[in-house]
Amino acid sequence: MDALISTKPLFAIGVSLVALVLIAITGERRANLREFWTISAGVIKFLLIISMVPLVLGGTVIEYNLISILPGLDIAFRVDSLGLAFAATASFLWILTTIYSIGYMRSHHEPNQTRFYMSFAAAMSAVIGAAFAANMFTLFLFYEVITLCTFPLVAHSQTATALNGARKYLVYLLGTSLAFLLFAIFLTYNAAGTLDFQPGGILTGKGSDLMLSVIFILFMA
Repeated sequence: MDALISTKPLFAIGVSLVALVLIAITGERRANLREFWTISAGVIKFLLIISMVPLVLGGTVIEYNLISILPGLDIAFRVDSLGLAFAATASFLWILTTIYSIGYMRSHHEPNQTRFYMSFAAAMSAVIGAAFAANMFTLFLFYEVITLCTFPLVAHSQTATALNGARKYLVYLLGTSLAFLLFAIFLTYNAAGTLDFQPGGILTGKGSDLMLSVIFILFMA
Protein backbone atom coordinates (compact mmCIF):
# COMPACT_ATOMS: atom_id res chain seq x y z
CA MET A 1 0.00 0.00 0.00
CA ASP A 2 1.11 3.54 -0.75
CA ALA A 3 1.24 6.02 2.13
CA LEU A 4 0.17 9.65 1.82
CA ILE A 5 0.95 12.26 4.47
CA SER A 6 -2.10 14.50 4.80
CA THR A 7 -3.72 16.76 7.39
CA LYS A 8 -7.21 15.64 6.36
CA PRO A 9 -7.56 13.23 9.31
CA LEU A 10 -6.63 16.09 11.66
CA PHE A 11 -9.20 18.40 10.06
CA ALA A 12 -11.87 15.70 10.28
CA ILE A 13 -11.18 15.43 14.00
CA GLY A 14 -10.81 19.17 14.60
CA VAL A 15 -13.96 20.43 12.90
CA SER A 16 -16.04 19.32 15.90
CA LEU A 17 -13.74 21.23 18.24
CA VAL A 18 -14.28 24.40 16.20
CA ALA A 19 -18.02 23.77 16.46
CA LEU A 20 -17.66 23.31 20.22
CA VAL A 21 -16.17 26.79 20.57
CA LEU A 22 -18.85 28.35 18.34
CA ILE A 23 -21.61 26.56 20.25
CA ALA A 24 -20.20 27.84 23.55
CA ILE A 25 -19.98 31.40 22.25
CA THR A 26 -23.50 31.31 20.81
CA GLY A 27 -25.08 29.88 23.95
CA GLU A 28 -28.72 29.53 24.91
CA ARG A 29 -29.88 32.92 23.65
CA ARG A 30 -29.40 32.10 19.96
CA ALA A 31 -30.53 28.50 19.78
CA ASN A 32 -31.04 28.45 16.01
CA LEU A 33 -27.47 29.59 15.35
CA ARG A 34 -26.11 27.20 17.97
CA GLU A 35 -27.82 24.29 16.28
CA PHE A 36 -26.70 25.52 12.87
CA TRP A 37 -23.09 25.16 14.05
CA THR A 38 -23.86 21.67 15.33
CA ILE A 39 -25.38 20.42 12.07
CA SER A 40 -22.84 22.23 9.89
CA ALA A 41 -19.94 20.63 11.74
CA GLY A 42 -21.50 17.21 11.26
CA VAL A 43 -21.95 17.76 7.53
CA ILE A 44 -18.43 19.16 7.06
CA LYS A 45 -16.94 16.29 9.06
CA PHE A 46 -18.84 13.73 6.98
CA LEU A 47 -17.75 15.36 3.69
CA LEU A 48 -14.11 15.48 4.81
CA ILE A 49 -14.23 11.79 5.65
CA ILE A 50 -15.98 10.88 2.41
CA SER A 51 -13.38 12.86 0.44
CA MET A 52 -10.77 10.32 1.56
CA VAL A 53 -12.71 7.34 0.20
CA PRO A 54 -11.30 7.38 -3.39
CA LEU A 55 -7.70 7.38 -2.13
CA VAL A 56 -8.28 4.60 0.39
CA LEU A 57 -10.21 2.47 -2.10
CA GLY A 58 -7.30 2.96 -4.49
CA GLY A 59 -4.94 1.34 -1.99
CA THR A 60 -3.52 4.48 -0.37
CA VAL A 61 -3.18 4.78 3.39
CA ILE A 62 -3.47 8.35 4.66
CA GLU A 63 -1.20 9.15 7.60
CA TYR A 64 -0.42 12.08 9.86
CA ASN A 65 1.95 12.11 12.84
CA LEU A 66 0.88 14.81 15.27
CA ILE A 67 3.60 14.45 17.89
CA SER A 68 6.33 11.99 18.89
CA ILE A 69 6.64 11.46 22.63
CA LEU A 70 9.20 8.62 22.72
CA PRO A 71 10.68 6.36 20.05
CA GLY A 72 7.78 4.19 18.91
CA LEU A 73 5.30 6.20 21.01
CA ASP A 74 3.44 8.77 18.93
CA ILE A 75 0.10 10.50 18.73
CA ALA A 76 -0.55 9.64 15.11
CA PHE A 77 -3.39 8.97 12.71
CA ARG A 78 -3.76 6.40 9.96
CA VAL A 79 -6.77 6.16 7.66
CA ASP A 80 -7.33 2.69 6.21
CA SER A 81 -10.49 1.08 4.87
CA LEU A 82 -11.76 -0.22 8.23
CA GLY A 83 -11.16 3.02 10.11
CA LEU A 84 -12.67 5.03 7.28
CA ALA A 85 -15.81 2.88 7.24
CA PHE A 86 -16.23 3.34 10.99
CA ALA A 87 -15.63 7.10 10.80
CA ALA A 88 -18.02 7.55 7.88
CA THR A 89 -20.74 5.62 9.68
CA ALA A 90 -20.25 7.51 12.95
CA SER A 91 -20.19 10.94 11.30
CA PHE A 92 -23.32 10.21 9.24
CA LEU A 93 -25.16 8.97 12.32
CA TRP A 94 -24.05 12.13 14.14
CA ILE A 95 -25.96 14.23 11.60
CA LEU A 96 -29.11 12.14 12.05
CA THR A 97 -28.77 12.08 15.84
CA THR A 98 -28.24 15.84 15.96
CA ILE A 99 -31.41 16.49 13.96
CA TYR A 100 -33.36 14.17 16.26
CA SER A 101 -31.86 15.69 19.42
CA ILE A 102 -32.82 19.22 18.36
CA GLY A 103 -36.47 18.23 18.13
CA TYR A 104 -36.31 16.24 21.35
CA MET A 105 -34.53 18.94 23.35
CA ARG A 106 -36.87 21.69 22.18
CA SER A 107 -40.11 19.76 22.61
CA HIS A 108 -39.17 18.68 26.13
CA HIS A 109 -37.71 22.10 27.05
CA GLU A 110 -34.56 20.42 28.29
CA PRO A 111 -32.17 22.56 30.37
CA ASN A 112 -28.46 22.96 29.61
CA GLN A 113 -28.84 22.36 25.89
CA THR A 114 -25.64 24.25 25.09
CA ARG A 115 -23.65 21.97 27.39
CA PHE A 116 -25.26 18.96 25.73
CA TYR A 117 -24.24 20.04 22.21
CA MET A 118 -20.75 21.00 23.38
CA SER A 119 -20.25 17.58 24.96
CA PHE A 120 -21.70 15.89 21.89
CA ALA A 121 -19.27 17.76 19.61
CA ALA A 122 -16.29 16.90 21.81
CA ALA A 123 -17.33 13.25 21.92
CA MET A 124 -17.62 13.07 18.14
CA SER A 125 -14.17 14.58 17.74
CA ALA A 126 -12.81 11.85 20.01
CA VAL A 127 -14.73 9.11 18.17
CA ILE A 128 -13.12 10.08 14.86
CA GLY A 129 -9.74 10.30 16.58
CA ALA A 130 -10.19 6.73 17.81
CA ALA A 131 -11.29 5.57 14.35
CA PHE A 132 -8.17 7.05 12.75
CA ALA A 133 -5.72 6.05 15.51
CA ALA A 134 -2.47 4.72 14.09
CA ASN A 135 -1.41 3.01 17.30
CA MET A 136 -2.65 1.75 20.65
CA PHE A 137 -1.45 4.82 22.53
CA THR A 138 -3.48 7.18 20.36
CA LEU A 139 -6.48 4.87 20.57
CA PHE A 140 -6.18 4.77 24.38
CA LEU A 141 -6.05 8.56 24.65
CA PHE A 142 -9.12 9.09 22.50
CA TYR A 143 -10.97 6.27 24.26
CA GLU A 144 -10.45 8.10 27.55
CA VAL A 145 -11.58 11.38 26.00
CA ILE A 146 -14.75 9.70 24.72
CA THR A 147 -15.48 8.51 28.26
CA LEU A 148 -14.96 11.95 29.78
CA CYS A 149 -16.93 13.78 27.08
CA THR A 150 -19.91 11.44 27.25
CA PHE A 151 -20.13 11.69 31.04
CA PRO A 152 -22.14 14.97 30.83
CA LEU A 153 -24.45 13.33 28.29
CA VAL A 154 -25.20 10.44 30.64
CA ALA A 155 -25.76 12.87 33.53
CA HIS A 156 -27.64 15.43 31.43
CA SER A 157 -30.99 15.36 33.23
CA GLN A 158 -29.14 15.78 36.57
CA THR A 159 -31.64 13.64 38.44
CA ALA A 160 -30.35 11.47 41.26
CA THR A 161 -30.70 8.41 39.04
CA ALA A 162 -28.85 10.04 36.13
CA LEU A 163 -26.01 11.29 38.32
CA ASN A 164 -25.64 7.93 40.01
CA GLY A 165 -25.61 6.18 36.63
CA ALA A 166 -23.05 8.66 35.29
CA ARG A 167 -20.74 8.06 38.25
CA LYS A 168 -20.93 4.30 37.73
CA TYR A 169 -20.34 4.81 34.00
CA LEU A 170 -17.20 6.81 34.73
CA VAL A 171 -15.87 4.38 37.33
CA TYR A 172 -16.47 1.30 35.18
CA LEU A 173 -14.93 2.71 32.00
CA LEU A 174 -12.03 4.67 33.49
CA GLY A 175 -11.37 2.04 36.15
CA THR A 176 -11.07 -0.88 33.75
CA SER A 177 -9.09 1.06 31.16
CA LEU A 178 -6.56 2.31 33.70
CA ALA A 179 -6.33 -0.99 35.56
CA PHE A 180 -6.19 -3.35 32.58
CA LEU A 181 -5.89 -1.61 29.21
CA LEU A 182 -3.12 0.80 30.18
CA PHE A 183 -1.12 -2.03 31.77
CA ALA A 184 -1.56 -4.14 28.63
CA ILE A 185 -0.35 -1.25 26.49
CA PHE A 186 2.69 -0.78 28.75
CA LEU A 187 3.60 -4.48 28.51
CA THR A 188 3.13 -4.40 24.73
CA TYR A 189 5.39 -1.37 24.33
CA ASN A 190 8.00 -2.93 26.63
CA ALA A 191 7.99 -6.14 24.58
CA ALA A 192 7.71 -4.78 21.04
CA GLY A 193 9.20 -1.29 21.30
CA THR A 194 6.26 0.11 19.34
CA LEU A 195 2.49 0.39 19.59
CA ASP A 196 1.78 0.87 15.89
CA PHE A 197 -1.01 -1.12 14.29
CA GLN A 198 0.70 -3.32 11.70
CA PRO A 199 -0.43 -6.21 9.48
CA GLY A 200 0.33 -9.45 11.30
CA GLY A 201 0.70 -7.71 14.66
CA ILE A 202 3.76 -6.50 16.57
CA LEU A 203 4.21 -9.18 19.23
CA THR A 204 5.23 -12.17 17.11
CA GLY A 205 8.34 -13.64 18.74
CA LYS A 206 8.52 -10.73 21.20
CA GLY A 207 7.85 -12.56 24.44
CA SER A 208 7.21 -15.82 26.24
CA ASP A 209 3.92 -17.64 25.89
CA LEU A 210 3.09 -16.67 29.47
CA MET A 211 3.74 -12.98 28.87
CA LEU A 212 1.73 -12.95 25.64
CA SER A 213 -1.12 -14.74 27.41
CA VAL A 214 -1.10 -12.13 30.19
CA ILE A 215 -1.20 -9.32 27.63
CA PHE A 216 -4.08 -11.00 25.80
CA ILE A 217 -6.09 -11.41 29.01
CA LEU A 218 -5.49 -7.78 30.00
CA PHE A 219 -6.69 -6.56 26.60
CA MET A 220 -9.80 -8.72 26.86
CA ALA A 221 -10.59 -7.76 30.48
